[in-house]
Amino acid sequence: MNISVIDLSIVIGYFIVILWITVRLSGGVQDTDDYFLAGRKMRWPMIGASLFATNISAEQFVGQAGLAVVIGVAVANYQMAGVLGFALMGIIFLPVYIRLGIVTTPQYLGVRYGRGSLQFTSLFQVLFLTLNVVPLSLYAGGLVMRDLFGWESIVPGVLILAATTGVYAVLGGLKAVVVTDYIQMFILVAGGFLVLFFGLQAVGGIDVFMTKVHAYQDSEGVDLMSMIRGTDDEHVPWTGIVFGLTVHSLYYCSMNHAVVQRAMAAQSIHQGRMGGLFAALLKAITLFIIIIPGIIGLILIQDGYFAVAPESPDQIYSTMVRTLLPTGLVGVTLAGLVAALMSSVDSSICSASSLITMDWYSKLRPKASERELVIAGRVAGAIIIVSSIFWAIWVIPHFKFIFDYLAKFTSYSVGGVLACFMGGLFSPIPNRKGGFWTLVIGSLAGVFMWLVADNAMVGAWADQVGLSFLKMHFLHAAGFLAVFGFCLLFGISLLTKESGRELFEASRKRVLADMEPTAKENKQFIFWIGVVAIVYFGTYALFW
Repeated sequence: MNISVIDLSIVIGYFIVILWITVRLSGGVQDTDDYFLAGRKMRWPMIGASLFATNISAEQFVGQAGLAVVIGVAVANYQMAGVLGFALMGIIFLPVYIRLGIVTTPQYLGVRYGRGSLQFTSLFQVLFLTLNVVPLSLYAGGLVMRDLFGWESIVPGVLILAATTGVYAVLGGLKAVVVTDYIQMFILVAGGFLVLFFGLQAVGGIDVFMTKVHAYQDSEGVDLMSMIRGTDDEHVPWTGIVFGLTVHSLYYCSMNHAVVQRAMAAQSIHQGRMGGLFAALLKAITLFIIIIPGIIGLILIQDGYFAVAPESPDQIYSTMVRTLLPTGLVGVTLAGLVAALMSSVDSSICSASSLITMDWYSKLRPKASERELVIAGRVAGAIIIVSSIFWAIWVIPHFKFIFDYLAKFTSYSVGGVLACFMGGLFSPIPNRKGGFWTLVIGSLAGVFMWLVADNAMVGAWADQVGLSFLKMHFLHAAGFLAVFGFCLLFGISLLTKESGRELFEASRKRVLADMEPTAKENKQFIFWIGVVAIVYFGTYALFW
């Protein structure tokens, strides 16, 4: 075992406290509104903390810190995209969701395009969570526990984390998720700053760190401290940032039910959108608690600081925790990593179970009682955990970087979905047929492009038939598929006789019904939008 009894006791104590909170809160779950939307009583501090904690999981600390070893602060563009995404969620999308009174984000497409689009998007999001978010978090957590405890496999860590987090998520519902996320936000931020502080101390201070970074850059011909890269960059070309990461952030922060669910639980539009801005500000600090520590780890490796150097970039963060921090603080930081894991997994399980229950089960059993629906949600959550364990152990390890898997999955899968959400919101032209077939064809096109890019046999065939341009960078593919989705949506809608205007106007009447913020709340919101904009553009100015 590579951590002390004291540190282990801190982690176990953290698990016990979280499970105790869950048990206490689970007794107040009376109906689906309580279980899936926390009774619609949440205020902005808890909403923002939960949005942030949900978005920052162990794969962020492990995967992005590891990728920072390779490409430097440019990987922070993924986090800054979240700043933009959370702000736009509050400005554009969340007011519509709350005024409609919907329970899941796919239900918006049900209002706009009909039942078929709702079912397709709901199934897509269940798969997105079950094959992407939950197993990726379990894998990252298993990787950290393997390195810290000296196990030979990730399997024990995956099973332990799945069992504990599964119990906690399935029992408590969204209220337990939001309350514990609020606590976990403080722990994971504190853990990140501890690694930053002790890492800088080990290097010799900020000035020495920057000197060594410049020396490494000169010797290796790389730029670790610039967020803007050329169009031919292998990892984050600036064109991919502008077009691809914008698609990522818009979908993930504004349309992905696993994230938006806690904002939909707000007691008012103002509380929900302020929660989005709070989450955006919290996202901005991840540059300093995740990315910079990864670069510090690279410099420490060059200095020969570690007795046993990490075998892969994804191990750098756990190596720093184990090596740099004193007894006691290792436990706190490890608890922060566990918090990051749990906050992502619990949110995803709760969201996926709500999609299955409210979009599918409740329609198959329209007379089901509230108690039956809550039970169905808990059963669905248990099934999701089991399937995610399989995916985490046998599929994700085949990818070179775990964050590479996350980014590619999102890039190739969300173009058509994003087009339908945005096109249906801003234009009366898209109709029922256009929406449904855009979802279907757009998803199939994404799968095909992923195969062309990553499968040698399909890629060779594409070269022979003149489709080699489809082997573009996956961030470029995200933008390409979104544009393709918009072309499909408007093209099919204009070619079919069915009008989209009547359905759109019916939606607008429901959207504009009530719950308008006060003039004072609007002024507050505009002020904080300005603060977020200053932080967002200031960060790019600092690391240009």
